[in-house]
Amino acid sequence: MSSATPQGINLEFFAAEQAAKEPEQRWVSFSRAVGRGFHDPGTDADSDKILAEMDLQDGVQYIGAYDRSALAPSLHVSDPVGTYQYYPGTLNVGGQNCLTVHQITAVTVSPTHRRRGILRSMITTHLQQAAGAGVPVAVLTATEATIYGRFGFGLAAEQCRFELNVEHGARLRRPHTGSVVAVDPASIKEQMLALRHEHQQVTVGAVSHRAFDIGRDTGAWENHGNLKPVKNLRAAVHYDAQGTADGYLTYTFEGWAKEPATMSVKTLCTTNGAARLELLDYLGAHDLIKRVTGSAPVDDVLPIALENPRSYRVLGRDDHLWLRILNLPAAFSARNYHGDAQLVISVSDELGYTAGTWQLQVVDGRMSVQRVEGQDPEAWLDCRELASLYLGTRSATQLAEAGLLDTATPQLLTVLDRLFAGRQAPYCQVDF
Repeated sequence: MSSATPQGINLEFFAAEQAAKEPEQRWVSFSRAVGRGFHDPGTDADSDKILAEMDLQDGVQYIGAYDRSALAPSLHVSDPVGTYQYYPGTLNVGGQNCLTVHQITAVTVSPTHRRRGILRSMITTHLQQAAGAGVPVAVLTATEATIYGRFGFGLAAEQCRFELNVEHGARLRRPHTGSVVAVDPASIKEQMLALRHEHQQVTVGAVSHRAFDIGRDTGAWENHGNLKPVKNLRAAVHYDAQGTADGYLTYTFEGWAKEPATMSVKTLCTTNGAARLELLDYLGAHDLIKRVTGSAPVDDVLPIALENPRSYRVLGRDDHLWLRILNLPAAFSARNYHGDAQLVISVSDELGYTAGTWQLQVVDGRMSVQRVEGQDPEAWLDCRELASLYLGTRSATQLAEAGLLDTATPQLLTVLDRLFAGRQAPYCQVDF
């Protein structure tokens, strides 16, 4: 299933354990190449040590592509021409337990070595290893929307960017049921850890956080290119009527040079809609502030709850989480479904992991899947659309109308829509 390594390119594999404490030169050059790929300004030795220790904590694995024919003064005498990282994580797929996944990150290829098959070599090698290790699903967040479909990844969760006019406050239609407390972000690290875990348990599409995320939320650093404490980060915690913490917010004031005066949400992590609404209302209650901006689920409850829904405006809707199914029976048996059904589907998959004809049987909301031979399929789709159908990101009817799913009868679309429908749009607030 994996493609051959391009001529003249060597793939090297190493683990986070080798990068801890005092990062070895291979890790430093790898990290430098990643930073260059994402246009970061570069890091110093102290920052390298912080990043390496976090990689160790997260169990990061590295694949570096090296051009051993490179000659000085080329940067690639020491630095890889391609980088790729992955680490173990979990994903809420709508079942009783979160599903084990591999989270893929730091994927770069130098512009000097494009179109030589380096990305394909790294990603297919990793997917083959992951499938062999029994990992049912791989996920990533992509900076570009057109790269990963050819490797079988499908869109699994979207994200909106919004602005809220708070010139006269947020003005919710119902009174608060809880309370908001302003805090120093550095003082609530343990609450952040607990609430991120609880948020994932109740949010389809949510993936596990990394050590870096907590450091950013506490203000220990701003981003990978600036690992210095953030001086202007603020935070608040929401408590329900029983006094239990059910959400937290980190945010910054964007400065008086920006018009209108704006509060920018950095992280809004909640376990229910009331906490989300009341934390955003808290931001709107700040004197002199006229606008709040941030990221949100595509089915955000905020505009529904406002006295004036027009004060909420979507600035953009973007693809965010991409998903690759490696083991169809393991992935599909991990979530819950609506109603009972039995049908046979045919899946096309260039890399072979989900290719074939499959019988899906759902009893009492639980699905069993087995590969079958000699049975006529009732539906046909590619593994990319299978990934989008999996979490309910796209309905079968949407996929069919887009020409990406065929069924033997129109009635089967209704069955598929009902089976895979979710109570909420999948949402992933983590970037990785």
